[in-house]
Amino acid sequence: MAWQGIEVVHVVAMDKNNCIGKGNALPWHISADLKHFKAITQGGVVIMGRKTLESMGRPLPNRVNWVITRDPSWQFEGVKVAHSIEDALNEALTDVQHSEKASLFIIGGGEIFTQTLNIADRLELTHVDLDVQGDAHYPKISEDFQKVNSEHHQDEKSLVKFEFATYQK
Repeated sequence: MAWQGIEVVHVVAMDKNNCIGKGNALPWHISADLKHFKAITQGGVVIMGRKTLESMGRPLPNRVNWVITRDPSWQFEGVKVAHSIEDALNEALTDVQHSEKASLFIIGGGEIFTQTLNIADRLELTHVDLDVQGDAHYPKISEDFQKVNSEHHQDEKSLVKFEFATYQK
């Protein structure tokens, strides 16, 4: 589908019930997943909601950070601000054309994922083998997506099992 010729990619980790967050934080710490996320998005352009940025506390280094917020007066040093998904996508196109990666990465949260799943071309999902009672969830993956790659792992510290999976439209 590609947004204006740019591949749109969701990058997210979720539990068995599509939970992606609890109390505005990741409900687990899996260093291999954080490295995987960094490898996918480094040098690229990321779009996220305000709460996702605030949960991280800072913009992601070596990436162009776009934040979507309804608050017209909201600002945060080191990020570009848009007030709708469509504005963020349109304005980020120029950044993608000048970045190291030819894709636009959507990195959260739940509302942003829900509103952009229909335009996503690829999903880079980490399926975490946990059942967390969280408050942010990833939408149901439509049948338009097919799993094209899968790698199973286990975290060395927590022993939590997880899978890196790529889905393509």
